[in-house]
Amino acid sequence: MIPFFSGGVTPLPTEKPLEQGFWNAAVPTMCVVPLQQHAGSRLRSLVKPGEQVREGMVVAESGLRLSVPLHAPIPGRVTAAGTTTLLDGTRSSALSIQLDGEFDRLGKTLQSYPWQDLSPREILELIRSAGIVCGPRSWVPAHTYLRRRPTGGPAIVMLDVAETEPYLSAGAEIAAERPQEVLEGISIAAQVLNTDQIHVVVAGGFSRAYAALRSAHGAHVRVHRVPHRYPANTEYHMRRVAGLKRGKDDETDVVALSPATAAAIRDAVVFRKPQIDQVIAVGGGAVVRPAHIRVRIGTSIAEVLQECGGLIGEPQRIVAGGILTGHHVHNVNAPITKNVAAVIALTPDEVLSGGEEPCISCGGCVRACPVSINPSLLNDLVRDGADSELEAAGVFDCTECGLCAHVCPSRIPLVERIRTGKARLGGRS
Repeated sequence: MIPFFSGGVTPLPTEKPLEQGFWNAAVPTMCVVPLQQHAGSRLRSLVKPGEQVREGMVVAESGLRLSVPLHAPIPGRVTAAGTTTLLDGTRSSALSIQLDGEFDRLGKTLQSYPWQDLSPREILELIRSAGIVCGPRSWVPAHTYLRRRPTGGPAIVMLDVAETEPYLSAGAEIAAERPQEVLEGISIAAQVLNTDQIHVVVAGGFSRAYAALRSAHGAHVRVHRVPHRYPANTEYHMRRVAGLKRGKDDETDVVALSPATAAAIRDAVVFRKPQIDQVIAVGGGAVVRPAHIRVRIGTSIAEVLQECGGLIGEPQRIVAGGILTGHHVHNVNAPITKNVAAVIALTPDEVLSGGEEPCISCGGCVRACPVSINPSLLNDLVRDGADSELEAAGVFDCTECGLCAHVCPSRIPLVERIRTGKARLGGRS
């Protein structure tokens, strides 16, 4: 096992371990599909209320390079084209689709297509046309990420099974249950980048995924195991695992993909399947049956929770994403989007309550920081309006992993303050 780094913490214990494997959730009778589910050009709707759509049909498109099309997750009739409230309380243009008609893919044997002789350009277009977005936290279109070569140097591809934020375990389950599919997706990405350097990084807590990938990988793939400590998958740590230097000392371009993204790339290229569903983790002490399930994009969070048996009492908080980096859910009827990898319903015992207190200079945030900056100092600079000193103090080195706020005994919202500082500077100067 590769030695670890300074900073970070061991993952938080989960009150209820999630079930192994995953199943297909019930198809919803109504899907609300937000039009903007990726970073880049805005989409325009191609359908109107009253129109019939097929499963996987393109319903919104931009035509610009930094965009991916949006597909109907279910067959049916468009009942509305307006706006909806998202899980974070913001508003977005959206289409409502009422289930009606026959499925083109569900329960059908899909035709497979060989990809080994395809050019990188052809593969990238298949990935783009399938609407693949990198996950679990990113909104970046996968074809844009694979095309980007900032250094111009050699490239390596890494399968990232080292996401150790509590409850963000859907990727590890995909790798454990579908290792061949995930490895084929990574091989497709390697062909796009014209490299035979493929690395797989697995956190120590994911023994099933590690065993499955070790059994399925070929001689051209190197499998590494790292300690189960959060965060284990920053760019710096990925480069270290691969034996690379940090920053400008090594121009090797590291392209890291999650198992979910790798599997989606494989489905897009081999089966021409668009991204209309995804595996998510549903957990927390307030969930009756914590598990991993495959859901259609546009399924409401309330329906997701019901699929797992509903809730035990009233949760103190519902979070979409990880408990350290996710978003507080303001609307349980909000739809699942492509970048949601987990839905967590937390009990009062699992939520640290109370207001912000003055800093006691304990140094916990500094010790926990995996990129060796001083979050407390950044907090003071933002509070005092000392924007000219923020960049020198490392504000843009912050990966917003959430550890500093998590360990702070004074409950100071350090990540929010650092985000405020970044926003005030308007980006890297």
